[in-house]
Amino acid sequence: MTKSSTQNRRLNNKGFSLAEIMIVLVIIGGIMALILPKIVEGQDNANIRNTRIKLGEIENKLNQYQADCGGKLPSDLNFLVEDSTSCRNWTSNKASQNLMKDAWGSDFQYEALDNGYNLYSLGKNKKDGGSGPDKDIYSESSVANQEGE
Repeated sequence: MTKSSTQNRRLNNKGFSLAEIMIVLVIIGGIMALILPKIVEGQDNANIRNTRIKLGEIENKLNQYQADCGGKLPSDLNFLVEDSTSCRNWTSNKASQNLMKDAWGSDFQYEALDNGYNLYSLGKNKKDGGSGPDKDIYSESSVANQEGE
């Protein structure tokens, strides 16, 4: 072998071939296809837990409101951030603004009923009903939750 042919071989062996790069990309893509659904599921579970925590905090505020206002329920969730004209004993807290939305950025749903209230999140899909992370999330004291909805 001549000296120039040895030098040419060294120059040609500096990088990876296209086939080697494609194999690596396919392997990385396969790994991502296996891992990504678990990451999304973990995020959904974290959002559900976060929403349940916020529902619990709002329930505590509702119980405080009822205690301060002779057993009456507020007409809407604005009682968290605005003083109520129907209850002079209640003092709102502007810092409660962060409780107004669920983990997906939607407003919580609230309705005062004769026998209690319904307080819930519409879930990930922001629509009534659903299953999995799209399922509506009711507070523990919601009438609908106690009726098994």
